[in-house]
Amino acid sequence: MRLQFKPVYCPILVTLLCLTPGLLPEGGEDLLQYQRTAVQTNEWWRLITAHFVHLGWEHLLMNLAGLWLIWHLFVRHENALTGCAFRLPLLALGTSLGLLWLTPEVSWYRGLSGVLHGLLITSLLHQASIQPRSSIALLSLIMTKIAWEQLSGPLPGSESWVAGRVIVDAHLYGGISGVLIWGIERGYSQLRHHEVTG
Repeated sequence: MRLQFKPVYCPILVTLLCLTPGLLPEGGEDLLQYQRTAVQTNEWWRLITAHFVHLGWEHLLMNLAGLWLIWHLFVRHENALTGCAFRLPLLALGTSLGLLWLTPEVSWYRGLSGVLHGLLITSLLHQASIQPRSSIALLSLIMTKIAWEQLSGPLPGSESWVAGRVIVDAHLYGGISGVLIWGIERGYSQLRHHEVTG
């Protein structure tokens, strides 16, 4: 019998990946975080693993709460396997490459927030054809937040919540990656539809 990939599997997997670095010996998490100089010396795994390490328990719990909320409200209604195997790795890669290529002053980074911004935007863009009013309203809010951060810095109080510096450019690059992924998925879907009907 074929094993079905249930929607809940993905947030469980991501939660486990985020909890695992905390079990490593002292200094182990440093080998996983985004470190600009290390990436430039071919430690490419950091482009992905950076998103599974956090500044502390507060940061971790806030990101995991965001992941479960986004997944429950939006992603579970779509193809969960596509979301887990395609979107999340590409969002992580897009966020890290944005920091590497466009924000050289950021020497290191940890956290899932860039990926979460992209995941939310991708999901809302897909939902817009089904629930346009609520989706467009939420898209406007998240894009306004990203724009605010670019102009004025982190939202008031956010750095105290995570007990560290908030890298707002990660949110921007995650959001841009989310739009690009939505475009790729939409184009692929239309191409397949054309092949079936044509």
